[in-house]
Amino acid sequence: MRAVNPIDGAALVLVPAGCFVMGSDREALLGLWRRYEWDQRWFDAQVGGDDWVGELHPHEVELNAFWMYERPVTIAQYHRFMRETSHPAPVDPHVHGPGNSAWRDGSPLPMTEELPVSSVSWEDAAAYCCWAAARLPTEAEWEYAARGRDGLAFPWGNEWEPGACRCADELAGRHFTDNDEWREWLNGGGSRQPDGSFARPCWLAEHVIQVEGPTPPDRYPRDRSWCGVLGMAGQVREWCSDWYDPDYYLRSPRLNPQGPVHPAGFAQRSLRGGACTGLAYTSRGAQRLFYPPDRRDTNDHGVRCVVDIGQPGIAFVNHRTPPQTDHRIPRPPLQIGCLQQSRAAAIRPFTGTGGG
Repeated sequence: MRAVNPIDGAALVLVPAGCFVMGSDREALLGLWRRYEWDQRWFDAQVGGDDWVGELHPHEVELNAFWMYERPVTIAQYHRFMRETSHPAPVDPHVHGPGNSAWRDGSPLPMTEELPVSSVSWEDAAAYCCWAAARLPTEAEWEYAARGRDGLAFPWGNEWEPGACRCADELAGRHFTDNDEWREWLNGGGSRQPDGSFARPCWLAEHVIQVEGPTPPDRYPRDRSWCGVLGMAGQVREWCSDWYDPDYYLRSPRLNPQGPVHPAGFAQRSLRGGACTGLAYTSRGAQRLFYPPDRRDTNDHGVRCVVDIGQPGIAFVNHRTPPQTDHRIPRPPLQIGCLQQSRAAAIRPFTGTGGG
């Protein structure tokens, strides 16, 4: 079943109620790592470790049905939100200059409107959702929409497929197995200099990532999940409503988990999904990432909304009876409100999430 959000024109797909196993089994995931010779350092730093579980705690989760945007929010949709609310463009003056952005004087560059919007902070994403009468997905909802009841590693199956999604392997035309090799290709192994340039030749020095990185998701039809959501393994990473806690899975409830009530010692929000400049192993549906909620200093963070079943005003496309909320499963209120987010000091996360 499909529907449309009349506020921003976004196509919605129904994610039916159901159960799935959230998280990953360590030994099974290590087998995937060995088959593709992926960097073990990323596994140890970002997947799970000896004293923290990360995603390495498989547990059953049951969710209500919900609507999810079929595609990430586009630049055109975000620009409409900006015009109607006077919200600023998603740029950071220390990262995005006139020659390194999809935006000029608060308006998108020509021919960029259908690209996924990027460099969006969590606060920007939450504000967009409030304007669109939507909300951010929980980590559990996002992972369920990406992996389904079968718990697939990628939207298309359990093995990596070159060319299936918009990621670094696709942009560079090679299979990255080493995080340092990837960083050398992306940003010369270092950050931007004060003038916005890079000390060494690299992809970011020669391309405008907000324009040349993401594409309309339809160009990668293999990157479509079991329920019809496009672009979850590539394009842009997507904010979730949850505070990030590396050990949350140990105490997560089975029914409609909402994430921690408070941040786990440092104020980071959760991110999910692959990115146009991300490595193949970050394209997995179970990969958990995080970032400070008030920062726009990346080029690969976007937004995809969800809408609760029964939300007034949703237009159904194929004239079928709209789904009813499953009243057997009480849904607790989300732990977040519209922009009621404290700008707490935060540590800088692991720098391998990409984007310059």
